[in-house]
Amino acid sequence: MPGPGRWRGRVALVTGASAGIGAAVAVELVRCGMKVVGCARDVGRIQVCSEVKIQFLQRVT
Repeated sequence: MPGPGRWRGRVALVTGASAGIGAAVAVELVRCGMKVVGCARDVGRIQVCSEVKIQFLQRVT
């Protein structure tokens, strides 16, 4: 399998991104450098995921 650099800058749409497998996939894709658009039925949970992402990015930069 090619290294994570191959995916850097690409865009992925992840359904069910607020929990479970969808959330895990979204996290791994971000770690590979992808821009991730997450969608889910539960708006509250997806907003929490977005806030966690912002906090994570602030620690990294």
